[in-house]
Amino acid sequence: MKKAYRLKSRLAFQSVYAQGRSVANRAAVIHVLKQQAGTPTRVGFAAGRKLGKAVVRNRAKRRLREAVRLLWPRVRQGYYIVVIARQAALDMPFPELRQKVEELFERAGLLQREG
Repeated sequence: MKKAYRLKSRLAFQSVYAQGRSVANRAAVIHVLKQQAGTPTRVGFAAGRKLGKAVVRNRAKRRLREAVRLLWPRVRQGYYIVVIARQAALDMPFPELRQKVEELFERAGLLQREG
């Protein structure tokens, strides 16, 4: 996933939290905000201090970033997405984490139909 598709600014994160909708499971929470047509989808990653020290939080974000990268070709355009790590994202095997992230994106209506 290219850096151009990352959501970085504090203002963007705040607007997604305030105006978007959220979907959650054991591994993560995603907040989604629809943007104007033609806007590329951007994704930001977060991990609260409750998760642990910086090394632990960064590991959780890396794992989630990779799970989203593998889904990226199927993700619809025109959304801002914030993915927030939960403790289970660190503990579960990666294939299970990938499945949980895909499930979240599906429930949020972010995935295009295959085929």
